[in-house]
Amino acid sequence: MSTEHEQQPAYQNYPAMPPAQPGPLVGVKPGVNGFAITSFVLGIVGFVGAVLGVIFGIVALADIRRTRQRGKGLAVSGIVLSGVWALAWVAFISFAFVYGFQQAASQQAASSGANVSYNFQPGQCFDRDNTSKAVTVRDCVQPHDAEVFAVEPLSGTSYPGVTAVQAVGRSKCTADSDRFLTPGLNYPDIDVHYLYPQQASWARGDRSVKCYYADVKGAKMTGHAKDSGSPYTEDQKRYLAAVAPYNQIVDEEADTDTWTAERDVVARSVPVVQKEIDVLKAGPWPADIQPVFDKLVAEKQLELAARQRAAAATDEDSFDDALDDADSHDGTDQARVIRVSLHLPPR
Repeated sequence: MSTEHEQQPAYQNYPAMPPAQPGPLVGVKPGVNGFAITSFVLGIVGFVGAVLGVIFGIVALADIRRTRQRGKGLAVSGIVLSGVWALAWVAFISFAFVYGFQQAASQQAASSGANVSYNFQPGQCFDRDNTSKAVTVRDCVQPHDAEVFAVEPLSGTSYPGVTAVQAVGRSKCTADSDRFLTPGLNYPDIDVHYLYPQQASWARGDRSVKCYYADVKGAKMTGHAKDSGSPYTEDQKRYLAAVAPYNQIVDEEADTDTWTAERDVVARSVPVVQKEIDVLKAGPWPADIQPVFDKLVAEKQLELAARQRAAAATDEDSFDDALDDADSHDGTDQARVIRVSLHLPPR
């Protein structure tokens, strides 16, 4: 009896199929960095976000390196734009500062008269603005601030300096006034002033000092100053005669070049001061200002003693110290009160 064997399936000895594997991941695009976007927007905004734009841009670049996000170009653009705006800010502030400084300097120069040219002729009257210092020529029969009585030319091509032109004004205008006004008449309500060029107006061709009269109290004047004189009273004559020699010799002191030459003039001033004291003490003066004269005499006696020391000085330092002491007792304050009380013009 034959025996049949059961045939096994042909795939019996093959290994089993491996389990299914998951498919590859689908690539996800990284997002744009938020700091980069903010930096770019702030860079576009301009002035307001300039500094923040740079800060956010730097933070964005650091963040992008760490997270591998997109937006590097936006961050760089934001930094560049913000940097441009920051530079514009600096330029604007610098310009504003320089412009403001120049404007302030211009206003200061204008207030001092540096940028104002005064082209006058003797006999012209004018008004002068207290703020801008600009002038307007007026008919002298109408109320006005001042009247020009002399014009003194200045020589040279380069500006001589404020001190030099002021010295011309002081010396020339006083002498011109003495020649201009009627001798023997009192002009108590007017005072001598002068206009002089500063460097800016000198460069524009202003090369002269203009001497003018103005009211001692700042009031408006009407008519020509020369016509406002009046005869001196006896008290006025006596006072002017008493102080005239002293004023003259003090002016001589100012014209000396060396301390020894000045000492010689001071030595000659000693008897002049003594005589002035004697006349002032003799009086009589109006009762209401007699106490002022008494105080003036006391000051003059102190001045006399100091001048005697100065005249005997053997070295410059001792001379200067003594003369400074004399000048501090020259009675300027009392003389000013007396001139006002006697209705005399200031000296």
